[in-house]
Amino acid sequence: MIDLAGLQAEILTDPMALGYSGKTDPETAALLNAIGGSGETIERDVVDTWEVIEATVPSEWVALTNAEESRYNMLISAGSLSVKGANVRQMFKDMFNAGTTTRANLAALQVRSASRAEVLFGGGMIVSHLDVARALRGE
Repeated sequence: MIDLAGLQAEILTDPMALGYSGKTDPETAALLNAIGGSGETIERDVVDTWEVIEATVPSEWVALTNAEESRYNMLISAGSLSVKGANVRQMFKDMFNAGTTTRANLAALQVRSASRAEVLFGGGMIVSHLDVARALRGE
């Protein structure tokens, strides 16, 4: 649900300098809903395991111990992984040393570009031009 008072404050103060001033309600809604428009990110819930495979540098995978290789194979056999979970995050940290490209790639998979509306109101949220109008009227 859209917090209209929060939306009003966002539009009036424009903290990310997206340029709401002078825009129509539909234009303002479009700015709020533009993925990556604010340069912000949100956590991803789930990633497909092909993304994990693509993020893995082959030479770093070959360097895994037998136990770590087994754990890696178990994870990618799942089809998809919850990357919000502390266990999965810790397993990846334990498998790949700090400073490795794979570890950085796997950390990058845990977030995605977001719209300002998603940052304010939650992943997947969309602000309509009617929400903008209601917020600006102080409803």
